[in-house]
Amino acid sequence: MYFNQRKFLLALVSSAWLVADAQTISGRVSDGGTGGGALPGANVFWAGTTIGTATDGEGRFTLENPAQWPASLIASFVGYRADTLRFNTAPATPVSFKLNATIELGEAQVVERVSGTKLDSRSINATEIIGQKELKRAACCDLSESFETNATVDVNYSDAISGTKTIRMLGLDGKYAQISLENLPFIRGLSTSYGLTLIPGTWIKDINLSKGIGTAVNGPNAMTGQIDLCLLDPLTEPPLFVNLYGNSQGRTEANIHLAQKTGANSGNLLLLHGNIFQQDMDQNSDGFMDSPRTRRFNVMDRWMRRTDRGMTQFGVRYVNDERRGGQTAMSMNDPEHAIHAGDPYVVDIRNELVDVFGKQGIIFKRDPSKSVGIMFAARRHDAASRFGRRNYTGVQESLYASAVYQMLVGKGSDQLKAGLSYQFDDYQEAFRDSSFARVERMPGVFAEYTVQRKDLTIVTGLRADANSFYGNTASPRIHLKYDLAPLTNVRLSAGHGFRTANPLVENASVLASSRRVVVEGPLGMERSWNFGASILHKFKWLDRKWAFGVDVYRTEFLSQIVTDLDRHPRTVAFYMLDGRSYANSVLTDVQVELNHVIDLKLSHRWYDVRTTYDGALRERPFTPQHRGMVSLAFSDMKEHWRADLTWSLFGQGRIPATAANPEAYRLPERSPTYSTVHAQLTRIIGTWEVYLGVENLTSTIQRQQIIAPEDPFGPYFDASMIWGPTNKAMFYGGLRFALNKKQKM
Repeated sequence: MYFNQRKFLLALVSSAWLVADAQTISGRVSDGGTGGGALPGANVFWAGTTIGTATDGEGRFTLENPAQWPASLIASFVGYRADTLRFNTAPATPVSFKLNATIELGEAQVVERVSGTKLDSRSINATEIIGQKELKRAACCDLSESFETNATVDVNYSDAISGTKTIRMLGLDGKYAQISLENLPFIRGLSTSYGLTLIPGTWIKDINLSKGIGTAVNGPNAMTGQIDLCLLDPLTEPPLFVNLYGNSQGRTEANIHLAQKTGANSGNLLLLHGNIFQQDMDQNSDGFMDSPRTRRFNVMDRWMRRTDRGMTQFGVRYVNDERRGGQTAMSMNDPEHAIHAGDPYVVDIRNELVDVFGKQGIIFKRDPSKSVGIMFAARRHDAASRFGRRNYTGVQESLYASAVYQMLVGKGSDQLKAGLSYQFDDYQEAFRDSSFARVERMPGVFAEYTVQRKDLTIVTGLRADANSFYGNTASPRIHLKYDLAPLTNVRLSAGHGFRTANPLVENASVLASSRRVVVEGPLGMERSWNFGASILHKFKWLDRKWAFGVDVYRTEFLSQIVTDLDRHPRTVAFYMLDGRSYANSVLTDVQVELNHVIDLKLSHRWYDVRTTYDGALRERPFTPQHRGMVSLAFSDMKEHWRADLTWSLFGQGRIPATAANPEAYRLPERSPTYSTVHAQLTRIIGTWEVYLGVENLTSTIQRQQIIAPEDPFGPYFDASMIWGPTNKAMFYGGLRFALNKKQKM
């Protein structure tokens, strides 16, 4: 078997060095007095540039490197003398600023005024940065629940019985966005459906949402954007962090982080996560559990070392996820829902996953403007699911490796990046009585050139990938950014992206039905062009700080695997696109500091998403044309209390045709408009945080979630027609505790 070279793979993994991202530096700004406390909200910037940031609640910061060295880094804070550090090359270890007060003051409280979500004015892509402050506003505790207060990413349940959440970006399914872990391929292949629930939100430091086509260096699959997850830093994390969580539905979770110094410039971070839910919850009384009973264990160990020549990282992750749902025990004894004895409808989903990943970055000793980065990732994923009498099993074994060389060109204002990549995938899938096997080898070469002339930045890139199963593909990309003013930017982008699909696992929700699965003709690679334009304007008005952004994108498919639920309500057909398929989106965001303690965020999304189904151009199902969001965040001056309120409004969306069913088993043609409300209150006491919250406060729910629930083995049963919330109001609470590092006196 192609991938039975496991001994070779293990030898490769054990000997490989991890890449470091040499494009940023990190550090901390603190009070130089006897207290030595952190200074949240301090300004840190490179002299003579527009590259700057503000420190977080613990005084920490991460900042892009300047275009050329040497460079001076400045830290300033109101009431303190600014300090400057001069660097001839990129610093290998976190930097430290200790600022001294300009005058002696009595005890004062320092307030963090860093927004949880920041519209980035420096990146070449239109990018939102979701920080830990924003991630804490989510109930808990996996990645699929981390976008509830974000309007760029739409979150909804995939079906009525598996408890799986899916996302959309720019109006298209999350599979068209490249979800990476610090620019390593992460959620892909068999993990496309369930992968979002298998990474805890507490492990994430930042999430970078880049809209539109991705850059050539970061890979070919960012067709609508890239969601890049930045993990916690072993060198800056406290020795112990604990997060305990429970909710009114009976779910409990625990997260424990253990950080340890392993040398002067190295550290290790052990991340532990456990999740258990063992309730038969049936809030709409259809005889089926709204969410399956769940047991999940997730562990990651990450090691990092920084030197004056670069940075090394290595990580290992193991996940075991078990879900069991279907008919409730009570419904089996209920004549209204009873099936013949001994044969209840059971949902059984299992995922076991092992990841090994690494990076190694090297800065040239004689010329720090040049560097090389090497990275790799290896994965084995065993997946199995049973929906009634439908069984699916899958095994994915993957290996990814890439090397990137970068250098400054000319006077240092231009930059060249070039490199090689290699992706190997071995898929073994079986559904009912059929089996599918596919091996893909895809070497690739890429180059990217950045030109910066005063206020204009242009990035042109080209990828060429040779897929052994689907053939060769070239992907040109171009990004343009023009600064009308220091805080006003216009961006344009265009490019070609592609991906290979796994239709069964990517449409796992359809397995929760009696639909006959039809595959017509050979299925090929999905390819599309994405065109985008955006404007971001930050300004001060009425003595308030404002940020206003508008993003316009169009994704046009050249080839696509169509999932057709409209041909017949008892059939799902997979075939290659024959006609047009596109997605238009307009995204509008407004952020404003109403006063010193309240932030307001307003967002609106408009989508026009259509695909050709059997010769007819129709709206993509379950995609509301409009979505609005209003979010208020409160934080008192002493940072003892935080309160958050988010109201989301969802417009109508098309429901696949059910007219061919008997009248009792038909659904309306369109879903209704509905809204949800989430709220949270947090009390901070030293290193402790206690939080209480509610999701879906109004208990908005899709009442008919399953067609023909009384006959799950009959021809009309369908639990995949989900357009709205499947759970009523859910109250939750928890606590966080961090053991801070001992400060030197």
